[in-house]
Amino acid sequence: MPKAIKKRVTKKLPVREEEVRGIVAHTIDAVKERKKFFILLSSIVGAVIVVSLVVIFYNASVTKKAYSLEQQAGNYYYGRNLKNPLPEEQRWRKALELYDKSLKTKEKPLVQFYIGNCYFKLNDYNNAVKSYKAFIDKYHGEEDILPLVYQKLASSYVNTGSNDDALKTLETLKKFKNGAFKDTGLIEEARLYEAVGRTADAQKRYEELIKEFPNSVWDAEARSRTETLKAPKEKPAPSPQ
Repeated sequence: MPKAIKKRVTKKLPVREEEVRGIVAHTIDAVKERKKFFILLSSIVGAVIVVSLVVIFYNASVTKKAYSLEQQAGNYYYGRNLKNPLPEEQRWRKALELYDKSLKTKEKPLVQFYIGNCYFKLNDYNNAVKSYKAFIDKYHGEEDILPLVYQKLASSYVNTGSNDDALKTLETLKKFKNGAFKDTGLIEEARLYEAVGRTADAQKRYEELIKEFPNSVWDAEARSRTETLKAPKEKPAPSPQ
């Protein structure tokens, strides 16, 4: 008879004490490393939160200060809520000083615009030009204010004798937002041409405005000026002999 096959019994080796200690030590080290990681992570998160809160409070403080300066400047600019009323020039100089401080505290498009307006009112047209150009460079996305900036910039150029630059600015205004302000650009061009004696060019702009924008707020002025320019001029009476 065939012999029965005996199963070989694998003897389990006893776990040495050194191995147990190694496993335990490794586990403890892993726990320690995880603990260090979580402590570090918690510290980073905590630091980020603290910094964020500081930034938020700082920005709120800066915004509040800038707004306060802006409001004070507006009071001087418009001559309102003043205990001791000042002459216009002094008011505008004080407004300019406060608007400038507000802008340095926190930049804001409207404040930059009013700085230009203060210079304009003070007849400092060169600085007005710089201020309006700074607005255009920094805040070219401020489509609500830009048309006014272009108009004031053009007027500033006229007052500095830079008529070509004024006309270029008005051309930009005419094209702004697909011609939404073309009628304003046309009336400003016509006024400028008429002021420098180029009546033929002025009349062309008036007529273009009347034709393209019959419902414009400038239509009545354009029609009135066209009639005036077309009217025959009276010859001066001969001087007595």
